[in-house]
Amino acid sequence: MKRFFSHPLFLSVLTLAGCYVLFAHIISPPLPKSLLIQYMAIIAIAIVLVATFNNATAVRFGAPIKALLGSPSMVIARFIALGVIVVGVAGLVYNKIKPSTASPVELRTVHPAPPSSLKVYGKTYNLLKLTNPVRDAYPKGSEGYGKAVKAGGDLYYKNCIYCHGDLLDGKGHFADAFNPRPINFQDVGTIAQLQEAFLFWRITTGGPGLPREGAPWASAMPAWHEMLKEDEVWNIITFLYDYTGQVPRTWELEKTSDKPAEQPAKKAGQSKGAKLDDAAIDAVYAKRCVHCHGQEGDGKGPAAEFLYPKPRDFTLGSFKYKTTHADDEFPTDADLRKTIMEGLPGTSMPGWKSLLSARQVDGLIKKIKVFGEWDEEEVEHTGIDLGTPVKSSPGSLKKGRELFVKACVQCHGENGRGNITSGKKLKDDWEDRIWPRNLTRPETWRYTKTATDVFQRISAGIRSTPMPEHSTTMSVEDRWHVANYVMTLRDNAVQLAQGETVINGLRIDGDLPSDPNDPKWQKAPAMTFAMAPNIIKEPRLFFSLNDSVTIRALFNDKDVAVRVDVDDRTYSVPGDKLEIQYRQDGITPTRDSIAVQLPAVIPQTSEKPWFRHGDKKHAVNMWYWAAPSVEPKDAARTMMLDAKGPDKAPAPRKDGKSLSAKGAWKDGQWQVVFKRSLKTDEPRDLQFEEGRYIPLSVANWDGVAGEKGGRHTFTSWYWLKLEAREDKLSLYGIPLGSGLLAGLLFLGLVRQQRRKLRS
Repeated sequence: MKRFFSHPLFLSVLTLAGCYVLFAHIISPPLPKSLLIQYMAIIAIAIVLVATFNNATAVRFGAPIKALLGSPSMVIARFIALGVIVVGVAGLVYNKIKPSTASPVELRTVHPAPPSSLKVYGKTYNLLKLTNPVRDAYPKGSEGYGKAVKAGGDLYYKNCIYCHGDLLDGKGHFADAFNPRPINFQDVGTIAQLQEAFLFWRITTGGPGLPREGAPWASAMPAWHEMLKEDEVWNIITFLYDYTGQVPRTWELEKTSDKPAEQPAKKAGQSKGAKLDDAAIDAVYAKRCVHCHGQEGDGKGPAAEFLYPKPRDFTLGSFKYKTTHADDEFPTDADLRKTIMEGLPGTSMPGWKSLLSARQVDGLIKKIKVFGEWDEEEVEHTGIDLGTPVKSSPGSLKKGRELFVKACVQCHGENGRGNITSGKKLKDDWEDRIWPRNLTRPETWRYTKTATDVFQRISAGIRSTPMPEHSTTMSVEDRWHVANYVMTLRDNAVQLAQGETVINGLRIDGDLPSDPNDPKWQKAPAMTFAMAPNIIKEPRLFFSLNDSVTIRALFNDKDVAVRVDVDDRTYSVPGDKLEIQYRQDGITPTRDSIAVQLPAVIPQTSEKPWFRHGDKKHAVNMWYWAAPSVEPKDAARTMMLDAKGPDKAPAPRKDGKSLSAKGAWKDGQWQVVFKRSLKTDEPRDLQFEEGRYIPLSVANWDGVAGEKGGRHTFTSWYWLKLEAREDKLSLYGIPLGSGLLAGLLFLGLVRQQRRKLRS
């Protein structure tokens, strides 16, 4: 056995397999398939060279192979090997040539080479010599340095938190809408490897400033020189390095003052396991929490005015999510700890478990109680009585549906999309307009993940909001039935795509459907993507209720049809009864609208137009549909627009008759079907081709929020691929022929080896 495991052939195969597992399944992010093949080929050659380094090892390495090919006792093994080779080669070739639904490989330079000079703010900067004026003027730890860090932090939380996140980890609450995702500043492979001049260039020029080698040109980074002053950019850069504890690279040797400060000696009362003192707690709160929750804990930090929902006002001692009885005023420490550690999805509250220790979280819980003046109260908690949990079953779901219609539909809508049917304008205790949860989108459920969590929300309600408690109106058993039913509402929607980026257009016979409710649409593969409000370019939008879009595509020999579904709680047709019913105070309603953006020409390389209206070299087509209006009276609009960059409004076509569109709203969702010929005579139009990857993005305007012009939500680029006709002869014939050819080569080697043995 030892001889077998030490054999060079066995060790070679084991090493090759181990390398494959490492490169294909362990390393993150995973290697592109083409690069993986190159690596494995190089490793295989290297292994063979090492294994055959001397004659003795080479003979031992090749002995089992020669025996397999020529030994009379290995006849059965040879037949097995022949079958494996034929089937294996045929399978590999088939997998290589079969139609793929995966997106094309897009290799992107994470840190593209900056230009030698930069022109912004009416100046020309030499990036080879540019240094941070804040760092030049103020040593780290000085009063001036501290003021710059604070100013930069305030600016970061007003402008950058949405993408790069409260933790600076690239996981802001709009990050899922962008491809590529925002940079993680906490990663030692990002700003720690860069000079501050590089950051100044990237921040000021953003995505539009990327060079060609930075393609695909999909970066959502704004050109901040349009919205921030020069000194503000430097303050943000200083804040980024200070907050993460990283040191920028320089052309010179590091100055000792720029090195990360050594950890101070442990103070009395702060040994391992001891509680933090008040000064240490205040320091944690000041660094991690003050920008949103405010210095006084009143929820009025510098970022608060841009956030929805507003940060919690700790001074009121009112908390939404808890596992205690509805009559209990306060949550448990465990409830607060869960919120701090796990965060609240769909809000700006992140999960702090990666940055805060257990002692720091305990300290923050203490400070929260001090803000609300209940730190010294003797609080007795009464847990929610779970009774005997009811398992989900057809009978439970039927009963749950009946109870849901009776008690929940008025706010959450018939299908759970959050479209209010009661006629009430819901507000929280601070008189801020509030909207019911879209129960079909679990990624927006904040403290709630399981049926038990749903049961607790139903039982205790959500404090300070219109969500009532039902412990006095429903039995324990009935609440379990409703919880089971609510968990199934996500089946009413196509959930967010996880890493998939291709909308596969389905070929059908006959006419394409123009009606969104046509049964043919049920056959079309659907993809759902996140949308983000336009936080990129003025006039910016910092929140929108409509945060996801579902897309389907059908085509035949003549036309292509794209259906776009957007969950929209309100029917914004100005002057309509429903629109008036839910109109917001102080906001002039606009029409609900949807647009599909496509490049004017299918890209031949990975370089796409900039996804906000294209750019000078890469024009885009926009298919635009707007809902009708009752006052002023106007029919629904369908327009074709052309754009060549975000600095100029898209130009409507005078004759856009090649495009048609029809929309319908029902139960909190717009469904709009766009239809156009595959080929047109208009040179500005995209000409569709089967089997090609075509960039596609979507924009949406929510009329109840008065969204218009640049104030809207959108996706970044995804791919539309119209399935190509299958050539079955090539699809199956080439793999079969390849397998048989490999088998013949194997038999030739067998014949040659047996001749050598006989001679």
